Amino acid sequence: MGAQSERQQSLDRLSGYKYMNTSYFEVVLAPGMNSPKESFIKILDDTLVDVRSWLGSSSTRKPQIYLVHGRSGFNSLLAELGIGEKPDWVPALALPSSGVIVFDMEHSRRNPAEGISTLKHEIVHVVLAESGGALPRWVHEGIAQSLARQSPGPQKKREVAVHAYFGELVPINEMDQYLPKSHQRATTLYAVSVMFIDWTRFRYGEGFHASVLRQCKAGMSWDQAFFEESGETLESAFELWQNSLKAGSVLPGLILDLLISWKTIAVMVVIAALVQQKRRRRALEAMKQAELEEEEQQSWNSQQSPTSDGQNTRD
Repeated sequence: MGAQSERQQSLDRLSGYKYMNTSYFEVVLAPGMNSPKESFIKILDDTLVDVRSWLGSSSTRKPQIYLVHGRSGFNSLLAELGIGEKPDWVPALALPSSGVIVFDMEHSRRNPAEGISTLKHEIVHVVLAESGGALPRWVHEGIAQSLARQSPGPQKKREVAVHAYFGELVPINEMDQYLPKSHQRATTLYAVSVMFIDWTRFRYGEGFHASVLRQCKAGMSWDQAFFEESGETLESAFELWQNSLKAGSVLPGLILDLLISWKTIAVMVVIAALVQQKRRRRALEAMKQAELEEEEQQSWNSQQSPTSDGQNTRD
């Protein structure tokens, strides 16, 4: 039975869902969902064409994209597909080998720019399965973030550089062992993945990953295909990338991070308060000391005590 027939059977089991075809997608609408705007359809189709071109996929399969509204709709569909609920911060997911994407339109409307990046990220996952077959998870996340332009911020990049400087980064061929299911718990590892992928794009050229994926589709492992296309082992390339991070100066940035950190600011406020309190205490003590000295001076010059050590005008 063909993949299209299998997908149609799946749709038949989802009561109330309806589908429509675009030039390149089969769009499945959750109950109560209106048809997406033409502008969204254009973004959807154009993105798939661009990603397939970049990753060297010649597939003509129409991926399915399920459009839902809100968290209840999102988790309801996941239950229909036999997938457990996802955290609230997950607005979309892909089942690459099945060519399926689930996308929360409500989240996209609230966050348009982020929504488009997320959509492209999930499309990349599907195309990676088309062009390379089964791949390491770090490759999926690195390439998906790279093409969706979901690069880490300067502070996270400096954090990765510091880990590289002290030799604390997880070896690239062991990355999948340390990647938890939660993206939020693995932000540094995700950053390592995309930063390394971006570096390989610069070092080996824009067509490099398509060539590696073609070798993987033919049966090679990612490590073997990487060596065939680059002439360098994955481990040696990862070491070169780490050395490039070490060569950069991260100290000024770290100092800036320290200065702008809200925790640091809170500590500085406390320190300033303590210093001010200490200065006030010193000023108060100085005032008391001045008063005592003034009293002693007045007592020293008193004419009511002729037997004192003070002056005696009668002499």
